[in-house]
Amino acid sequence: MSRRPAHRKWGIRTLWFLGLAAASIIVSNWMRMTGNTDVLPTFIGLLVGLVGATISTIQGSAPGVAGSPARSPLPTAASARSCNAGARSRD
Repeated sequence: MSRRPAHRKWGIRTLWFLGLAAASIIVSNWMRMTGNTDVLPTFIGLLVGLVGATISTIQGSAPGVAGSPARSPLPTAASARSCNAGARSRD
């Protein structure tokens, strides 16, 4: 019995990275409000969050990923015509 390959959950990863970016913004604002002007760590967290979300989004929409549009394209006008032509020839 063969095991199915594990599906990577790129959408979940994207949300985690966006959560990191949002948390960094909130912490940065809180630090500024309390008088702490050392916001470099939160800026680094923001960059890591945004870059990670971008990479996860790109990887998740790559061809060959389960559920991606490249794997299951929508029907085009040409394929619809060929399907209709086949239906007419059978009648």
